[in-house]
Amino acid sequence: MKAAQPEVPAVTRVNPGETLRQARENNGWTLAEVALKLNLTVSSLSNLEAGAFDKLPGHTFARGYIRAYAKLLGMDQAALVHEFDVYTGTDSTGSSVHSLGRIEEPVRVSHTILRIVSLLLLLAVIGGGFLWWQDQTSMRAKDLVGLTPEHVEVEGADGTTQIHPLDEPEDQAVAEAKTEGDAAVPAEPAGDQTGATALALPGAPEAPVAVAPAPATPA
Repeated sequence: MKAAQPEVPAVTRVNPGETLRQARENNGWTLAEVALKLNLTVSSLSNLEAGAFDKLPGHTFARGYIRAYAKLLGMDQAALVHEFDVYTGTDSTGSSVHSLGRIEEPVRVSHTILRIVSLLLLLAVIGGGFLWWQDQTSMRAKDLVGLTPEHVEVEGADGTTQIHPLDEPEDQAVAEAKTEGDAAVPAEPAGDQTGATALALPGAPEAPVAVAPAPATPA
């Protein structure tokens, strides 16, 4: 007769995702809150809790997610990773399990790149606005120069208007206008001056009028 062989107890496979889900609900956290804390998508976290590990990027990443989830809830990370290996029938020997810091690293890098790009865009907008302001200032200066008059009008004493360029001194323009005005006044005739003198002296004696003697009558 053959000796009876001892029976090997069947290994009970437990879904570590279900264990994590129960712990999450006991803490009063929603699926979205935990996904935000772990920098995971809600769908990835839902697949992990449901035991759909084939929908995750791979067993190595799945182990990392379980470790991060267990660390967030304050649970035994090694025990839950062992449950994952038993549940999936895989061996973690030789595989590099990502910790929570490694899970956050790609997201942190993407945030840094986004900040750099935003800063560059902001600098480009500021530089473009400065160049536009300089261009507008230059155009306004040119318009003011174009509106400046190139000559000035001076009215003379005789009523005539003369045009002088702006580069001509003001004193010279006024002197020329005054000189031309004086030259335009006509000189008074000499007869008028004599009449004015006669009127000014009414008491002067009149000159005697010489009377010629009458011719002698013949005898």
